[in-house]
Amino acid sequence: SNARYVRQFINKFLLIETGNCLLIVDQHAAQERIMFEKFKDQIENRNIEVQPLLVPLTIGLTPTERIAWEEMNLKMSAIGIETSLFDDDTLAIQTHPLLLKSIDQVVRSLLGGDDVARCDHLTIAKRACKASIVSGDKLESTQAEFQRKQLLACKDPFTCPHGRPTVIELSESFLDKQFLRT
Repeated sequence: SNARYVRQFINKFLLIETGNCLLIVDQHAAQERIMFEKFKDQIENRNIEVQPLLVPLTIGLTPTERIAWEEMNLKMSAIGIETSLFDDDTLAIQTHPLLLKSIDQVVRSLLGGDDVARCDHLTIAKRACKASIVSGDKLESTQAEFQRKQLLACKDPFTCPHGRPTVIELSESFLDKQFLRT
């Protein structure tokens, strides 16, 4: 909590100084952990944050997707995806869960047979991964600091949902050994 953000390195890692250690944070793995815990919490508490769209997103439907939509519309609504028919072969999406990106792809996936209610660890981890920043994304210092604080608030801040480390620590003693200072 007393750490100080130093800078981003190769648009992939965040360098954070704390006491006599340098922390190297994998920005994608850290964001995955943050998003995973948010998704999981929202699902468990049945409190999914939704984003209303000013202009509905429209997608063309095949006849098979139209039938699937008629069967799944209420289930999609329960997870925050509000839809209606724009015309006979066009679907209008009015709202979607705030934490999901590419909602048109998510809807197509659901209409293609993905289980709306599937909320196992792997599925939530995949959704968190797709909704996260990636390596190569440039972060401003305020964004990096915000991510640091969010990661610190996580129940398990040291690994992403897939088990990769989010942070490694380089202590002063480790660095001294590397530079033959001991």
